[in-house]
Amino acid sequence: MILDFKVDEMKQLAEALMMQCKSYKERQQRLSESLDHLSFDYPDVYTVLFREMKKRELDSNDPNKITKWLNNPSSRSFVKLHEALILVKNNNIIAKEEYTYNLKCMLSQTIEKGTNIEIAVKICHLIEKSQNLSIIYENLKHLIHQVNHLNNSRQRQMPKETLTENCCPTYFRPPFQPFDVSPTQQPNTVVWPNILQPTNLKSVPGLPHFKSKNQSLTKLNTTIFNYDIQFVFLVECFGYNHLEMIANTNRFTTLGGPHSLNDLTILNQDMDGAVAKWLHYLKLHKYQWFFNSLSYLEIEFIDEDNIDDFIAKVNKNSITKGAQKKICLSTKTLRDRSQKLNNLLLALDLEVTPNELCEFMSYMRDILHYPIPNKNCVVGDQLQQDIVLVMEKLLNQLLEKLGKIRSLVAQSLLGMSINKYLECTLLIIGNQTFMKQQIDKSLMFAETLKYRVHRIPRNFN
Repeated sequence: MILDFKVDEMKQLAEALMMQCKSYKERQQRLSESLDHLSFDYPDVYTVLFREMKKRELDSNDPNKITKWLNNPSSRSFVKLHEALILVKNNNIIAKEEYTYNLKCMLSQTIEKGTNIEIAVKICHLIEKSQNLSIIYENLKHLIHQVNHLNNSRQRQMPKETLTENCCPTYFRPPFQPFDVSPTQQPNTVVWPNILQPTNLKSVPGLPHFKSKNQSLTKLNTTIFNYDIQFVFLVECFGYNHLEMIANTNRFTTLGGPHSLNDLTILNQDMDGAVAKWLHYLKLHKYQWFFNSLSYLEIEFIDEDNIDDFIAKVNKNSITKGAQKKICLSTKTLRDRSQKLNNLLLALDLEVTPNELCEFMSYMRDILHYPIPNKNCVVGDQLQQDIVLVMEKLLNQLLEKLGKIRSLVAQSLLGMSINKYLECTLLIIGNQTFMKQQIDKSLMFAETLKYRVHRIPRNFN
């Protein structure tokens, strides 16, 4: 009776927030008022609630615990899985891969046996609508569509399905079994669940890959043995100045192309999409109109001394002083990127501390959100080559650090560096300016790292 009362109370709160509050802002205000009341009048209850939510968040981001409670039939596996998908952090790539594998097993079992359809549909709906779970959705959308189709068919033909007591204890793999990557035993087995997949890969080697808006994302099953592992990179152009390449491209466009230098913008350079993503990352997307009127070269050279001239050239709206300062700092980062990558290449040849390694990974994750010039802006792909080479050297540093530890702690500097490295890989394989060979190498690096991590005991407490 007491438990039913508490459930009813939570239902009343949820219904009050969803039904009576018309906007998200109003719901936030009502919820904030309720929590303030709870913390002031019932501090003990508030403390218990806060600690429980914190514990659940930690559990949802701990790959060690994911498979444990999913294999426990008394833990209401589906309910915990649904909650964990809400609480998993966006940058926890390793945990998301565990969920991807377990969800694939669960949805396949639902499609094959027609059991637990209603709960599977609820989980699929959460994955579809959550931006934080977009990576999982891209890898499972074919199964999600099949579950939705199965649900629609069953609703027409059969009464509502009742939930079984034993949800899915056998759907999920035992926690952290070591991979068997022997080519003689499993020549075609993926080393890790293929969450890291290029989203716009073409089959023609050596050419940039592009994707139409309506084209479905291409999936690539990768294994360590599918790659010709080569760790020798030619660095004849180590000191190449990519700004000179931009100038050469713009000079060619001026002489032989349909656009004069004054008319050249990121729109006719096909860079507006990349710049738009960058501006959203910087939270400067309201000034997209300003950048759309400039070329990539002009954007790179914006600074405190000339930004007013560029604004006058656009002759449209105004930009606040705070936004101008942020734009100038960001364009300086864009200008300094090539030299910074060269400095990283030198630094990574020396001994690097865990703190320095984490800082390097943070820089790489940040800089990969910045636009990379395409063939309409520069000649060649020196910047992409430097990025892949830095990723290789970062991988070597991570593998060296992993070889010196007995267990991996998620919140340690090394644990955070690994997650950042996998985020960088996702950014690379989702960028249209990288060549197919560069995508392949980046995927191979990520698979090598994940295989090594999977063989080390992990402590996420």
